[in-house]
Amino acid sequence: MAKIISLSDWRSRHPPRAQKEPTEAQILLYTGVRYEHLDTTSHRPGTGSKRAKGK
Repeated sequence: MAKIISLSDWRSRHPPRAQKEPTEAQILLYTGVRYEHLDTTSHRPGTGSKRAKGK
């Protein structure tokens, strides 16, 4: 089962933390997809010379 915690109640029971010097933060986004660029040329279907139709 889930345990529901009311943040306003929790804050009133715990004293605020002592302020420290600010530190730099970094936000990283993970899209779940890895994109790669291949430098080598390879044969891809549909990119060759076109055949004359109807012969």
